[in-house]
This record gives sequence, C-alpha cells and structure tokens, in this order.
Amino acid sequence: MNKKTFLCLSIATTLLTGCGSTPPTPEETAMMNKMQQALLGKVQELGGAQALLGRNMPQQQQAPQPAPEPVISEVELLAKKHEIDATGGPAVFFRKKDGISINGEIFNDYEGSVANFGGNKLTGEFTYSIKNFDGSFGLKYHKANSEKAPMKIATVYKRGASFKVRTVTGRTFTGSTVIPTSDGFIVGRAGSAFRYVIGKERAPDINLLDGYHIAQYQNGDAASTGYILLEKDARQENDKVGGLMDSFSDLGNTLGLNQVDHYVLVNLDKARPVPLDVNVKGKNIAEYSGCERQNDYVNKCSDVDFEESLYTKLGLPNYSHYYWSISWINTPDGPLAFYRTSTKVKVVDINNERVHTLFSRMLGVNQFVLTEHPNGKVSIKAQLGFSHEEIPDVADFIKNNKTDIEPIQKLGA
Repeated sequence: MNKKTFLCLSIATTLLTGCGSTPPTPEETAMMNKMQQALLGKVQELGGAQALLGRNMPQQQQAPQPAPEPVISEVELLAKKHEIDATGGPAVFFRKKDGISINGEIFNDYEGSVANFGGNKLTGEFTYSIKNFDGSFGLKYHKANSEKAPMKIATVYKRGASFKVRTVTGRTFTGSTVIPTSDGFIVGRAGSAFRYVIGKERAPDINLLDGYHIAQYQNGDAASTGYILLEKDARQENDKVGGLMDSFSDLGNTLGLNQVDHYVLVNLDKARPVPLDVNVKGKNIAEYSGCERQNDYVNKCSDVDFEESLYTKLGLPNYSHYYWSISWINTPDGPLAFYRTSTKVKVVDINNERVHTLFSRMLGVNQFVLTEHPNGKVSIKAQLGFSHEEIPDVADFIKNNKTDIEPIQKLGA
C-alpha cells in the first residue's frame, strides 16, 4: 500500500469513527469494516488505472530548441559580398524616422524595420541593423541597387547597457556601442573599440581619447573616411553640463564667444584628433509631465526632463542634435568635416588643418544639407532664416577662399 492509499484510508476511518469516545456496537463495527473494504477496492482500482494511464501516456515533449546558425568562413562571406558588389552603385543616403532613404526611396527589409546604418555614398555599400521580435538586432550588408539580396553578417544581443555581437563566421565581440560601417561594424568599449571588416580575420583595435566615448549616432562613414565621432563623457551621473562653470561656457558658446570640444573626430589610424565646436546640450528635447490645461493656449506643467532625441514631438528632425549638426565625408582632395554652430556653418579641411566658414548669420543658421555627386564634387545648401544659400562646389570654394580661415581647434581649448 502506498502513502496516498494509506492516507486516504486514514481519513476515511476518521470520518467513519467520528470524534466520539463511545465504543461502537457490533453492528456498527461490521458496517465500518464493510465500508472500509469497499473504499479500499475503489482506491486500488483508481491506483491501477493511474499506473496504466501513466505507462501508456507518452512523455511530455520538451519544446524544441532552435538549431544553432551555421557558421561559415570569412572567405565564404567575402565571396558573397563580391556577388552583391557586382551590381549597384553610388547612392544618396538620408536618415528617416521610419528607416533610411536611398536615392529618394525608403529602403525596406522583409525581416523588420531599419534601426541604424552606415554607408559609403560614393560606392553605395552600406551595413544596416534591423530589430527582431525577441529584442535582438540583425546586421546585414547590401549595396544600393544591387540585383542580389542583402546578406546577414551578425546578430546583436542587448543585455542591459552592454551588447554582444555574434558574426555568422563565429566570432564574438562585446561592448557598450555598436556602429554599422559600410564594410562591417565597430564595437566600442570604455577607452577602446574594435573594427570588424567583412572578410578580414583580424579585428584591429582603436584607441579612444580619455574622457570620450563613441557617439551613438554617426552621420559619416568610418570605413570610407577613416574617422569616427566621439562624444565627451558626462562629468557627473545624470549631469550633461557638469556644473556652474559649464553653464557659463554654454552661454558663451551660444552667443558665439567661445568654443567647446564636446565632439571630436578621431582617426582610426591614430592621427591627430579633430575637435568640432558643437554643444552636447543640443541633442536633448524637453519632456514635460504633470501638466494641467490653463486655457486653449497654455498648459501649466509641474516637471520637465530633457531626453536625447533625433526628432521633435511633431516628428521633425531635431536640428540642434549633433547628428544633424555634424557630418564628414571623403573626397578626392581628402576628408572634410562639416559642422554647424549657433551662427555659422564651417568645413574642416582635415589634411591641410584649416577651418573655413561657409555660411554665417548672426540670428542663427537653421540647418545644412550635403550632396555628394558621382564625379566626387560636393555641394552644400544651408537654410538661413527664410532664405537658402548654396555652394555648388565645396572643394573649389576652399581653394579660392581667402577670408574667415582659422586653424583646426585644439583639444581642451
């Protein structure tokens, strides 16, 4: 008799005998014995059925685990890249809120929406990330207008503030940022980074500047230009300014009285860093809470936070964000970096270590747009208030410009 049967009989006996102390009569004793035998038969019958059912019932199947992705060699992956590169060509890339525009058309991927990308406009090569349903990201390589389908190069897993990148060739990288480039990706850590290039067995390291980290958004391609954008570390947690002295510095920067070094371009080959006079505070927009409607035009809010955003509440680009204020490209005459201050748009001729002012307006410059032409010429158009001005050939402007020229800004100046 097993424990369950003994327990059931004990309970039954207790119920039959009751709680009284008067001994049962012979008739009552006979009745209890008869009921106990009947109950025991039922219990044994039920136990046998359960045992039979257990023997005949198949074991519960565990949920099948997804098969590990097949691993290929870097040589095989590079061969696939060459197939994609055989067709297609130069492209104009432009970030949209719902993805990227390539040559004026929204680029879509059947697996998900495009979250980030890095592209070479002169060749049309680009790598992009798509967000998967499980929270991970896929990294894919493609070329604008190629007849071949995009190819997957890696999967990115996010764990808190860290990322793990697993390539289809079986290599693993970990870090705090992942930046797609036109020929692979860069994974950043505190003080260093690693660059993965499709088809290369070795991933060289990149030394970052002390007090800086890789900027989350890159409006330039590290692979084709050789430069990556860094952002200055916050001096205190949850403090993007750093104190009273920085407040005065920001005010002076807004008025055009002094320069800041919140953003710096660094060369992948450890060449001289290029500071850019762009303020980190421009990336944040106000998020109001605890608001009460006062009238048709006014809301009174009890609290406000500032959050980083590429777009405003209306879905328009937040042109004060560094992504829209800084861009860098490669040209036949060498790399050029463009940036917008509160009152000017400047271009840095990196090889010649000179900074030229392209546009200036005391009341402020709204935005600028670069156009890279297939012949290598670069033009720039800026919005100054309600008017637009354009320089059709930036290289020609640099060669002939004789005014508003200054040396490259020094780090820490």
